Amino acid sequence: MSTVDDPAVPPASDLSKEGLSPLTLVPYALANLCAWTMILTPMAVTMALKVREIDPSGASTSLSLVSAVGAVFGIVANPIFGRLSDRTRSRFGMRRPWLLGGVGSAGAGLVIVAVATSVPVVMLGWAIAQCGVQALFASLTAVLPDHVPVHQRGRVGGLISMGQNAATTLGSGLLALNATSLTWGLLAPVGLAVLAVVWLCLVLPDRRHDGSPRPTLSVKEVLGSYWVDPRRFPDFVWMLAGRLLVFVGITILVVYQAYFLLSRIGVPPARIAAVMFGVLLLENAVGVTTNLVSGWLSDRLRRRKVFVFWSAVVGAAGFVVAGCATEMSMFLVGVTLLGIGKGIYGAVDLALATDLLPRGERDAGKDMGLFIIAGLLPNLFAPVLASVVLAIGATGAAAPGAPAGNYSALFIAGGVFMLVGAFAVQFIRGVR
Repeated sequence: MSTVDDPAVPPASDLSKEGLSPLTLVPYALANLCAWTMILTPMAVTMALKVREIDPSGASTSLSLVSAVGAVFGIVANPIFGRLSDRTRSRFGMRRPWLLGGVGSAGAGLVIVAVATSVPVVMLGWAIAQCGVQALFASLTAVLPDHVPVHQRGRVGGLISMGQNAATTLGSGLLALNATSLTWGLLAPVGLAVLAVVWLCLVLPDRRHDGSPRPTLSVKEVLGSYWVDPRRFPDFVWMLAGRLLVFVGITILVVYQAYFLLSRIGVPPARIAAVMFGVLLLENAVGVTTNLVSGWLSDRLRRRKVFVFWSAVVGAAGFVVAGCATEMSMFLVGVTLLGIGKGIYGAVDLALATDLLPRGERDAGKDMGLFIIAGLLPNLFAPVLASVVLAIGATGAAAPGAPAGNYSALFIAGGVFMLVGAFAVQFIRGVR
């Protein structure tokens, strides 16, 4: 069963949408960029330093526990906050209260992390931060189907995905301004996010609830936030499955890239931070460029699947090239391919998801929450999978600064997951 009868014809509810004006689009893109910077900077750098400061002897175990607890809270929170925003009848709009409440709660959680003197307090702060940022993301993502017509979603999706790609670069730049202060590293991105979200809320023509009755928010309704009937909406479910598989690969890249460089390329531990900055700069620059170009081209050609499919294939090829590398030049070729794949995928997969929403804009917050969860779930099980793959044929001693393991096999496994995710998209019938 298709979710769209004719992809060349916009749905009736789409005809009244004028899109976001430049005065709204700019703060919308900046709010996405700063929100991702606020949460990815701790995930990539400052959280590890904070945990090591508190618990130097057990930092690895404590960091894994903090990260896992935060991921669980984030996964649980997003669809619930999305569903609540779908039901909000505030005179300030449906999304605006959750945008402000989300960034405020996330900031409060990171303040707790910054002042914490024990691992349990860090865990508490990180759980609050994850809940807050997921409330923020649920409403930010819902703005796309709320206001943007189908023929513009690729371009706007490219701007949104650009923020996720550029976030680590912006976060690294903020850290460099005051590299000796962990508090600065945790809270400077919060300040930027608050300013950007407030600006967006001031100019956003927020959607108002249509007044139609909704089922009582019972336990059944809450649990239904995590479910889409595959028999009624197979296209949306195939999209989620493909995204989940692709993000297993992306998670492997994010988590194990530094260890690969130490183990396979032989980068000295003293230089790994500088080398990683250069690698991320290349990866993100390529990703941002392809974000914008692919989103525009997808709208122009009125095609989504072909972009999502080939972007995942290119990403898989990048994994194989990087996984076989023993010198930096070949690794950078693989990273460039991965950046291209991630950039195209991020822009067009988001547009594809909004085109396939089971109930259109009615439950956009809840259903886009499932889209976000498909990208978050690999944070829980990818490390477990990686530990198994790393043990396959592993020989020799560990390189300085990196656990022992077969990192070539791990990267090739990441490519396999991306390739399978690409083929899952081919089962979608309602969107071309």
